[in-house]
Amino acid sequence: MTSRADPDRCPGVLRPHAAQDGALLRIRIPGGRIGAAALRALSQASTEYADGDVGLTSRANLQLRAVATTADDTVAPGLVDALATAGLLPHPTHDRVRSIACSPLTGLIGGHADLRPLIDELDAALCAAPELAALPGPFRFGLDDGRGDIGVDADLSAQALDATHARIWVGGLSGPRVPLPEVVPTLIELAHRFVRQCATGRPAWHVRELPRGGAELLAGPEVTPAARLGPGAPAPLGALAQADGRATVSVLAPLGRLTPAQAGALADAANGGELVVTPWRGVLVPDLDPAAAALVIDTLIAVGLVADGGSPWRGVTACAGAPRCARGTGDTEALARQVVAASTRSVSAGPVHVAGCARSCGRPSVAHTLAVIDRRRVHIQGPADPADDQPLDHAAAAVAATRAGASR
Repeated sequence: MTSRADPDRCPGVLRPHAAQDGALLRIRIPGGRIGAAALRALSQASTEYADGDVGLTSRANLQLRAVATTADDTVAPGLVDALATAGLLPHPTHDRVRSIACSPLTGLIGGHADLRPLIDELDAALCAAPELAALPGPFRFGLDDGRGDIGVDADLSAQALDATHARIWVGGLSGPRVPLPEVVPTLIELAHRFVRQCATGRPAWHVRELPRGGAELLAGPEVTPAARLGPGAPAPLGALAQADGRATVSVLAPLGRLTPAQAGALADAANGGELVVTPWRGVLVPDLDPAAAALVIDTLIAVGLVADGGSPWRGVTACAGAPRCARGTGDTEALARQVVAASTRSVSAGPVHVAGCARSCGRPSVAHTLAVIDRRRVHIQGPADPADDQPLDHAAAAVAATRAGASR
């Protein structure tokens, strides 16, 4: 159990984080859903007020970096107005607590149940409860449609067991089996219990940090032994056949950043519809005519997005690193690009995360190769390999080799 005495600095729109390169704003989009017009507006706002890119996070949210601030550390009113007009700040009081992850392909391909209706229901119930505005910024809800791809590290989550029922999870503890219509009321009640527990005891950011690891949120009959699926595989890349006969195009954004050209191409491809951001720093364009999918893929590849499941970019992530982060001791993105260049095409290459300090922000929850830059040297740790230290100039090849070995 870990208690939290330090302040919660997790950013939102109205409460940015001061980074080395300027303010960082995080925009919660429940379930990773965002309309094409909203993405276009966000990209335009980034061009005007930030570094021009739209960042994709490992929680399927969005962020802007290098945002200019005023003397009192607030962002320009024009930026806030632009995000609000685009529908990206619907509940200012609950700006930082609307972190709801959901299986990206739910209702489109596979899964036991279509959980898309629960996303809006949970968001509405969360924002309708004034007490829940006190939830910590890092706190996260998860809705898993039964494929095991969401919720493993969520604070409160539901995993579909079949088309009508789901298992509630409180951190890593299994809770009651409930009908799908009871999922949202159950999660909201547990969130209230968490807030009350933190108000009367030691503060915590996550359920697992409570003295009993979350068991204090469950009544005796609610604790039920159960096995949990996951972590599931990321959504495949390329053209995917939907259950209704239409197609979804799935692409990856290298290093989790959408340039203005990429954001515009995705918005065009959605043709006024909805896009889905994935926790693997990708984007889904659903409900396409199958005959148009190949052209959409060609268009997105042309602006630098990745649709090849064997691409070395698949599974490669990096924290902000130097010079954008004050803690960073090296250029993480440069090393990540070198790792990709040194890797061969493979559909089974293991994930890699490049970090600029020992905190390793943004590292994946699944087994991976971690490369931590310490100025002119890189500490490399594979999932099952002994730790290795390499000079920075030789690190990319060593990381690529460790990654390839981890996939065997």
